[in-house]
Amino acid sequence: MDKTNKSIQKQDIEAVFQQIIALSLKNDAHFYLIYQSNDQKTSLADLIAEKKLTLFRYINYQIKHTPGLIELDLKNEADQTILKQSIQEFYLDIDPKTVLFAKPRSVYGWIYSVFNAEELAQQLGIVAIQPSNDGKQLLRYFDPSVLSPLLNIFIEGQRKILFSAIHSWLYLNSDGHLIIEKNFQNQCKNFVGHLGIINQQWQQINWIESRNQALARYHFFHPEYSLPESEADCIIMQSFENATLKGYHDKRDLAEYAYRSLVIHPEFIEHPIVIGAINQHLHQSLIKQLQTITPQQWDIVADECIINTKEINNGLM
Repeated sequence: MDKTNKSIQKQDIEAVFQQIIALSLKNDAHFYLIYQSNDQKTSLADLIAEKKLTLFRYINYQIKHTPGLIELDLKNEADQTILKQSIQEFYLDIDPKTVLFAKPRSVYGWIYSVFNAEELAQQLGIVAIQPSNDGKQLLRYFDPSVLSPLLNIFIEGQRKILFSAIHSWLYLNSDGHLIIEKNFQNQCKNFVGHLGIINQQWQQINWIESRNQALARYHFFHPEYSLPESEADCIIMQSFENATLKGYHDKRDLAEYAYRSLVIHPEFIEHPIVIGAINQHLHQSLIKQLQTITPQQWDIVADECIINTKEINNGLM
């Protein structure tokens, strides 16, 4: 996607469409659209009105909106049209303004699997409900804004369980690039879907909402951004570690800390101007503490942090 213009371009949709079609020619597995109906009327909703939606099945866990699978035959022209429309819907869903206002999405991506829709929906539902110290929790791994950072949190064994029933999982990341997560193991069913998520990982998972807000804000206010999602994620997750060590735990403060780390510098919090602003409002939220810093002062913070980093790096050489 053109980073100077985040509007949807027809060539973007066509390029992703052709990538998926090319992959389907090499794959004889079932192809599924991951879809969640909501109250919004869309062109895609009209196209799939007659299609069967096989909902994920959660055991002893109820949520209002449940995603499901719609099988598509990509040799069929009508289903190709559905695929192309779903790609367009996906681009709308990852628009930074859509993410910032937490608008409901309908398209979560696409899956290749050897299993039929009923079998796969059951497996995906099993993995989605995970035990924690607070009881059972819904792990929204089927949402690409969760799946992408989640794969960085999980270890290899957990990723294998997550993808055990699929051949390939496809989605668009926040940069608008098609990501293809492949399972190189044999696809299996009737497995124990317990991922063994430890407390530290649950804490990182709980940060994902703040991560998405910081990333969307970064993309919205800096459409010419140069950091790809993978690099931005490293900075964001480290900023959450730093923020909690300094006593910031509110989700909005975490998002603010991550955003400033992206647009100013990862060490912005150590600059004298920032320290002074924080000391003046010690018992306030980070957002309020930073409100007194002017745009001109932020420029000074950014410039001097960059200079300090260069001097440190040169001293280590």
